[in-house]
Amino acid sequence: MKNKIQFLGNKDSNWGDFSAQDPVDQISLTLDDSPDLLINFVKKHAGSFITGFISYEYGARQLGTPVHDIGELPAVHFCAYSSYNTVPIHYPSSSSTWDEFKPIILRAEYDKHFQKIQNHIQAGDFYQINYTHPLKSKTDATPEDLFQTLRQQNQVRYSVFMEAKDWAIHSLSPEQFIKIENGIVRTKPIKGTLPRGESINEDEHNLNTLLNSEKEQAELYMIIDLLRNDLGKICESGSVKVLEAKSIQKLEKIFHTYGVVQGELKRGLLPIEALLSMSPGGSISGCPKKRACEIIHDIEPYPRGIYTGTIGYILPNGTLNFNIAIRTIIQQGNDLTLGVGGGITIDSKIEDEYNETLAKAASFQPW
Repeated sequence: MKNKIQFLGNKDSNWGDFSAQDPVDQISLTLDDSPDLLINFVKKHAGSFITGFISYEYGARQLGTPVHDIGELPAVHFCAYSSYNTVPIHYPSSSSTWDEFKPIILRAEYDKHFQKIQNHIQAGDFYQINYTHPLKSKTDATPEDLFQTLRQQNQVRYSVFMEAKDWAIHSLSPEQFIKIENGIVRTKPIKGTLPRGESINEDEHNLNTLLNSEKEQAELYMIIDLLRNDLGKICESGSVKVLEAKSIQKLEKIFHTYGVVQGELKRGLLPIEALLSMSPGGSISGCPKKRACEIIHDIEPYPRGIYTGTIGYILPNGTLNFNIAIRTIIQQGNDLTLGVGGGITIDSKIEDEYNETLAKAASFQPW
């Protein structure tokens, strides 16, 4: 069944376990289409269960920066459903197989771009940038079976499975972008990553290393400050507060640090307008955001598409909840694409940063 969507959280998230199929209406936008078309679609279907995604490129385009063409996939895709399920779907265990995910850029190309980023930072163009690159794989698995296998390996907070006619999204994201409920806006940016240890002692050592890393802390605090600024544009004056400056999230293969920023949505501003205003997320672009997006276009030769965009839902009561589409695989037929990346600052070490990108793909490898 196409046009199917499923959301799965875990005990630590506020992500509902929802599923739906056969939408009553849907909209797909190109990079050149006005965001007003999406806003009017959401207004038209207020009171319905609405789901969808906004690609990284569409968000960057709204900032006025150049972007790569994203090919056959829509830049924005939303569906409205007349009904939905509120309990998780229980499928039989799946054991789908796929090939190893491998980088499609040479290591020398990564190194060249890393040095170019360092030159920009030293020139004062920006303080931090999220540099990404794609990995490729192939599979004979159906999208639904593949998602079930991936979910078994990644019990994350903000996962989504979305299947259309010619593509499917497997988003096993640990990061919430924005939740708006009863006029309260909350965002939870992730910055700071280290692999899990192979023993209890190594695990504890790696966690302490992450917590005491000045580089990782500076990166997190810069992005928290950027998101305070982004929330300041859509929230009532004086209402934006940092609720958590540095918290820990433990995943199957890695540790993350993250923050929590909250504010009160401006009166008269729709949640979908706030989501568009915030896109793309600060944690996956850089600081300052517009200049970072310009350099991303310059150094990354491939479009990101849905990866580092945002996917989520709007409930009939108006609650909006969207993730940051990291740890996200796009399936087109037998072809799989997984984006990986990390934040680069003046203190970044090239070997550490490259290895971090591969560590983020570890739980998606077929072994």
